Amino acid sequence: MPLARFVLIFTGISFFGYAVACFLYPVEVAGRFTGYGLEAAAGLVEVRAMYGGLQAGFGVFCLLAGWRREWTVPGLTAIATVMGGLVLARSVAMGIHGPAGANPGAAIYEGITTLLAVVALIRLRGRV
Repeated sequence: MPLARFVLIFTGISFFGYAVACFLYPVEVAGRFTGYGLEAAAGLVEVRAMYGGLQAGFGVFCLLAGWRREWTVPGLTAIATVMGGLVLARSVAMGIHGPAGANPGAAIYEGITTLLAVVALIRLRGRV
């Protein structure tokens, strides 16, 4: 259970923290890391919604799952699927376009987080 709680809480804190930074400073944070040009209001709204709102919601879910025992397996499953999808799509896209910006580092973070969530799920299943 300690690994599961660590993965859930660390992921929750990292998603929520990045979300707040992206919402408050979309150009400085998301624009810089992603390479997005954020000159138009539509782009700023999109970054605040997706990088701010969506990631904050996922971060809060992960934090709640880290504190509520009955949410542990659903939380880890969500992390494994969300982060697994991100690392897979990012890796394929970097294969097509080449590594650029913060993408290689993000892929490493996403891959490690996916692996830790899967290992935590396997450990929990072994105890059932």
